[in-house]
Amino acid sequence: MKTREKIILAVLCAIYLLVSLRYFPGRPVDTIIETLRHLLSSIPIAIGMTIISVSVLQKIVGEKLPYDRIARIYLTFGLIAEFFYALYDYTSRAV
Repeated sequence: MKTREKIILAVLCAIYLLVSLRYFPGRPVDTIIETLRHLLSSIPIAIGMTIISVSVLQKIVGEKLPYDRIARIYLTFGLIAEFFYALYDYTSRAV
């Protein structure tokens, strides 16, 4: 894995953790608890989508995908899911 790919993967991880953060101003314990609760409920969905897409891609390509590519696919699905989770959370709190 090249240095550029490592940097891109680290940036994707940081963005994923940033969008997964559930921030409560002035309440750091609630922020940590809700962020962990949210991660525990959203990670299985991203893992499931990753497993399905990686198995399809491996069937098409005919060889095993590298781990960094699988991690990138997971983070992409995770970011997409987090976007929709955030829309749901913020619109349901506004009502």
